[in-house]
Formats: sequence, C-alpha cells, structure tokens
Amino acid sequence: MDAQNSLGIVLVTGGCGRIGSQLVKALLSDPTCSVVHVVSRNPTTNLQANTTYHAVDLCNAEQLAAILEEVKPRVIFHLASPQYLAPDNELWQTNVIGTRVLLKCASECPSVKAFIYTSTDSAIIPAAPGVLQTEETAKLYDEHSKIKMYCKTKAIGDAEVTAANNPPELLTAVLRIPGVYGGGDDKFMVELLENLKKGQHHVQLGEDKLLYEFCYINKAVEALILAAKALLRELNTRPTKNKVNGETFFISDGVSMPFFDFARKVYAFAGHPVAKDEIKVMPLWFMIPLASTLEWAYWVFTLGTKQPELRRWDMEYFTRSVAWKIDKAKKVLGYEPVANQDEILKKCIESCMEHCGMKVSSRIRGTTGKATESEHNIVHHFG
Repeated sequence: MDAQNSLGIVLVTGGCGRIGSQLVKALLSDPTCSVVHVVSRNPTTNLQANTTYHAVDLCNAEQLAAILEEVKPRVIFHLASPQYLAPDNELWQTNVIGTRVLLKCASECPSVKAFIYTSTDSAIIPAAPGVLQTEETAKLYDEHSKIKMYCKTKAIGDAEVTAANNPPELLTAVLRIPGVYGGGDDKFMVELLENLKKGQHHVQLGEDKLLYEFCYINKAVEALILAAKALLRELNTRPTKNKVNGETFFISDGVSMPFFDFARKVYAFAGHPVAKDEIKVMPLWFMIPLASTLEWAYWVFTLGTKQPELRRWDMEYFTRSVAWKIDKAKKVLGYEPVANQDEILKKCIESCMEHCGMKVSSRIRGTTGKATESEHNIVHHFG
C-alpha cells in the first residue's frame, strides 16, 4: 500500500445521514482508511461499529478546531446539510456558515490535505429543456437568487469549497449528486412504494417531459472515495490538465429520464405496471396554486406547526430539471456508473418491499433472484 495515497484518518460531517452513513460503511471496508470519525450535531442514528462520533455544531469554530487538532484527519468529507424543507435560518447556518467555518479550520489544520464536498442538482440553474449540462456550462445559484433557501445555500457551499482549493496545503473537490436510491434507508423508494399502497401510482404531475438524474447510492459513495484518493495522489503529481483539485464533477447513473418514467419503472418492477391509457395527468397550473392554498391554510389553522403532504415546493420541482453528462467524472476520476440500472432497481425494490412488509412480485424474483444483504450495502465504493 502506498502510504502517500492512503486515506488514513478520515472525518465525515453528516456521517449519520443517508449518504453519510453509507460512506462510513464503505470507508470501514477500505484498507487504506485507518480510522473513521464522524461529526454530527446529534449522532444517534445509523451508528456504525469501529467509528468515533463527535457531537459538534459546525458553526462553533473553537469546538471544531479542537476536534480537528485531536483527530488529525487527512481527509474530510463534508456531507452535513439539513433537509430541503428545513427552516431558512437552519439551512443558512449549516450550509453556509458551517461550511465556511469547516473550511477555515481545515485550512489551519496541517494534517488535512483533501476536502470533498457533496453538492446537489438543486444548486444548479436549469438549462433549456432536453439539454444535458456539463461542468463547464453549468451555472450555480448565488445568494441573490430568488430560489428556495436549500438550493441557494448548497450552491454557495459548492462555490466556496471550489474557491478554497489551495494546493499543496489543502486540495478541494466538489461532487454534485442527484437523488439517490438503494441502501438500507431508502426513503426515496419507500415514498414511491407508498404511492402503490395508496393507489396513487397512476398519477402524474405535469407533462413529464423534463429530464432528471438518478444515482445508485453505492455509486455515489464510490465516486466520493475516488475523488478523495485522486486528490491525495495530486499532492505529489501536481497535474495541469485532467486534474481533480479545484474541480467539480457531475455524478449519476448516466441515464437521464423524465421523473415519472423512472417512477413507473419502479412500479412495474414492483408488480404494478401503469399503461399509458391509465396515467392520470394533473396539470401543474392547477396543482401549484392548490398546494399554495393548502400551505396557507395549514399555517393559519395549525399556527405553523404542521405542513400538508401537498406542498408548493414539491410541485415546483417538476417545473425545473437539471440533467447532465458524466463524461468528466468517468475520464478524470475513473468513475463508472451502474452497468444496468434496471437490474439494480429490481434488487433495491425487492429489498425495500420486504422491509415495508409488502408482497414481493414473482416478476422481481424471477429476473433477479433473491437479493442478498451485500447487494444493498456498500463494500468498496456517493457520499
């Protein structure tokens, strides 16, 4: 093993979250990773053995600096972020202030050499319908953008991590990851299967012509680790082209498609195909005002303590799409997407249906066989 290219001691912010916990599992299986530390405000869920957890507020510079001095990580993966519907102040504090504090502390800690940030498709300004963006053409929102606070704050973090690149002291990279599926806590798949239980799988919001990206969570984690190892290699090689430090990368399955095409693929694999003549289209010009009215009513009658299932932001998601090419990640990181998205989906669906207590379609078992735990957990790799 080349010690210069080894991950060594790794610190993960948000390591109790969906992607973060899967990343921790992968790091524990990586022979070049010696120790894993997790920083979280409330480290009580998705805990892994042989991992040290630290209850830390990212905005507390003194506390964070003390942790870095004690741990002396070589690599930092920054995944911490509130959910997209979190209060604006919480989003700003974590995604902007917290990221700035972490970058400053990392730059002042001699042991830290690589800093990898997980961005999102929500940080990217949509291009014209049908256009697949590249890292060179994509534009980020900024603090003046009239957009949901989650999108704005993730975009600011994206830009500031890229700008903080300072080789050879601190090398940074940003991975932009869309909605993920798979893994042990597959909320995305559960939500789609809940539509089946409610008989809502025939419903389509809008015309379903815009393209979106999707990513198998194991592959997202794999890309994160590839980026970290590439940054460490560049401490010695200092490449002038096809470099990773100071760069951004789009990550996905490499299969752009309309959202409800993807959803209906899931329904079909779960044993409930939806024929074209069975699709019930709900126009967005009707659904968005309806969602706004419901949110207002909930705010008035519950004093803001509850939110309706139908929300304006959820509806507006289907008016903006960000689809992209992953050529740069494949060429520079050596990233390879899933070879067959359908086969991975079938295995994930079977696992999720069993977890939800739903009867597994014989169609799934007949095409994929029994899915094993190892097929749903990361052993080497989205983060």
